[in-house]
Amino acid sequence: MIPGLSCPKDGVHVPLPGFREPAELATYNGYSFEELPPIPISLDDDCAWLVKHGHEHACGLDRYERDRRPTAAVELAEQAGLEVPQSFRRFMSSPELQKRVRSCTDCYLDPGDRVVESVGAIPGRLIHFLSDSQSCFHWYLHVVPSGQVAVVVSPNLCCYLLDDTEWLEDRSSAEEQVDLSSLEFLVCAKSFSEFLYRFWIENEIWFALAPRESRRPLNALELDYVRYYRLKEAR
Repeated sequence: MIPGLSCPKDGVHVPLPGFREPAELATYNGYSFEELPPIPISLDDDCAWLVKHGHEHACGLDRYERDRRPTAAVELAEQAGLEVPQSFRRFMSSPELQKRVRSCTDCYLDPGDRVVESVGAIPGRLIHFLSDSQSCFHWYLHVVPSGQVAVVVSPNLCCYLLDDTEWLEDRSSAEEQVDLSSLEFLVCAKSFSEFLYRFWIENEIWFALAPRESRRPLNALELDYVRYYRLKEAR
């Protein structure tokens, strides 16, 4: 069990040293939407905000674990007749944008092998796009019948074609249909742009504060993000 996830939460996030630290040491912790700082900039569909505020890194998300490039996630959605957000399409298809986002937990972009249907109380389609390096969590774009999307996260692996499912704790995660409520799925962002912003800035803050070799002063946007926690403590 991941600390902080024993009760329903809206998403999982890395610690921010000195500002948002868990009671128990853990790679990820759960936080509700209400516990997160507001986003102070406009998030355009073409990810111009990332070009403006981000910087290219040698260890960005443009390094892939598998032979399949992330743009395959967009192609899978098109084959399934799904309309994905322009921001998702742009980011998954652009190594230049991916270079500007890094992960302190070595997450990597991965389009999976197929689109999976979600059934039950939360119908829609799941598109896998990101995994933690230790498979602690997997992130998916969830497209509902109305066309609206959200980003959901789960410790369960879906959207792959697996010949051997003996190693899976829950073999239903290898099926063509899944019930989100039974597989510990959490909604971690109400749009892909919101997810991308928080993933980007929280990792940048971690790299600025945690490793001795990469420590640096926080910039104005990062200070605005962590100041929220100082103000919260003062209330």
